[in-house]
Amino acid sequence: MDQKRRNFLQGSLLASGAVLAGAVEAAPEPPKPPKEPKPPKDPKGPKPPKAETYDVVVVGAGFAGMCAALEAAEQGAKTVLLEKMGRPDGTTVYSSGWIAAVGSRFQKNHPEDSKEAFFQDMMKLSGYRSDPELVRVYADEAGDGIDWLADHGTPFFLWENLPAPELSRCVISPGEGITGGSKLLRCLMAALEKAGVPIVYNTKAVHLLKSPNWDVEGVHCLTPEGPKDYRARGGVILTTGGFGANEAMVGQYIGPWAAKLIVRGSPWITGENILMAQEVQARLVNMDQFYAGPITPTGHANPSPLMHAGYGIQVGTNGKRFVPETWLQVPKAKAIAQRTPDNRSFMLIGEDANANDNILSATIERFARLGYHVFKGETIEEVAKAAGVPADALVETVRVFNEAVKAGKAKELDPPYEYETPHALETGPYYMIPAAGGMASTMGGPKINKFAQVENFERRPIPGLYAAGAAAGGLWYQDDIGGNQLGGGMVFGRVAARHAARRAKAEAARRPPEPPKPPKPPKEPKEPNGPKHGA
Repeated sequence: MDQKRRNFLQGSLLASGAVLAGAVEAAPEPPKPPKEPKPPKDPKGPKPPKAETYDVVVVGAGFAGMCAALEAAEQGAKTVLLEKMGRPDGTTVYSSGWIAAVGSRFQKNHPEDSKEAFFQDMMKLSGYRSDPELVRVYADEAGDGIDWLADHGTPFFLWENLPAPELSRCVISPGEGITGGSKLLRCLMAALEKAGVPIVYNTKAVHLLKSPNWDVEGVHCLTPEGPKDYRARGGVILTTGGFGANEAMVGQYIGPWAAKLIVRGSPWITGENILMAQEVQARLVNMDQFYAGPITPTGHANPSPLMHAGYGIQVGTNGKRFVPETWLQVPKAKAIAQRTPDNRSFMLIGEDANANDNILSATIERFARLGYHVFKGETIEEVAKAAGVPADALVETVRVFNEAVKAGKAKELDPPYEYETPHALETGPYYMIPAAGGMASTMGGPKINKFAQVENFERRPIPGLYAAGAAAGGLWYQDDIGGNQLGGGMVFGRVAARHAARRAKAEAARRPPEPPKPPKPPKEPKEPNGPKHGA
């Protein structure tokens, strides 16, 4: 019985195993997961722009840059002018178009002036801190530069017999509905087009191209089409302007207080000259110096001409005087930023100021065209309330001022009122014109020599690197004659161009001539058609 059961169970198990085996063999294999589609091959993107080679590469399409590019082309150099924005939009656009010079054709009726006197006045204004070698080059070449611009279609007139040190040294390009600076640029752009010099916009230079010895050989740029190199046989001329619109640099080099200053010029002047020149250990000088002037808190209206000939006073938002009204633009702008809590002040003028060439009405009309509001009141109290200044404080300030004027003691006030013929504030209506401290351009940068070559830490020129205008350092310190800033860009832009063009010619002469290409072998004559095979 047991044996039969064992046989039965064994047979049953074997049968079951066979059935299971058959079932396993018969069961379909689980479906394989679908293969992931292969990612498409990356389509070939656009090739980066090819590098271009020139004799001279100028970086920055302002006044200095355009003067440099035009001069280089006229020296026979193949030249390109690069600009990071979509149009020329540097500080020159906001300037009045003054250029300070002696000896131009427009000044032939002033033989009493001389290049030596011009040199001495510029050095005196700098506190004798400017590089005298650079100032001497400026004094010698500025007059010829004015004539050169005039020969290229730039209109000028001479503003004669100004107070010292301007005298009859300010040659001005009339804007004719635009700023004088814009007029200068338009005339130069026409001359550059005629000379065949390309201006390449939206091209931001970010690095210098260097040899193993750190000779500068070009610039690496960012363009809408991709990164691109512009190589220079003779040199790169930095004319990017200064760093006045770079708040971090202003705080670093000038001081945190200067961050309160309003940018009087272009918002795009952000110190690329400093960043790139430091890549080759350029020596930076006068980095805490800048050109300044009062400006309206919004917009670009300059109220400085109102403070002239002893009409009016300057007060802070507390209604009290805080600065000598006779101070020139640079120290006055700095004082507004340093001596007031909010970089705000007002010029209080009475109707009697129109006795001085109708200057008050002309200024108010100009401000109105610019959409700028001037506060007005029939009395001191009314104008104070209109401007938001404490009326009782302003009334007391005017009372003390008027009494000192009538007693002949205006110079004994604190601060002193030093006009020779001061006028009491007694004729309404009265006007309060807002005035803040503004930064027009910085004076510091890579130190240049008399050939506009940038120097390194060891005071040696960096081969292939030049700077001009506000992108260069060493020419200006503390203060200057009206028109010196544009004049410096003109003079040293041309100086740099001449030297870089000569260097390009010298480099070309040193290169061995390329061997002539071997002639192509003559093509073998084709065999004449013979009879076909098997004919």
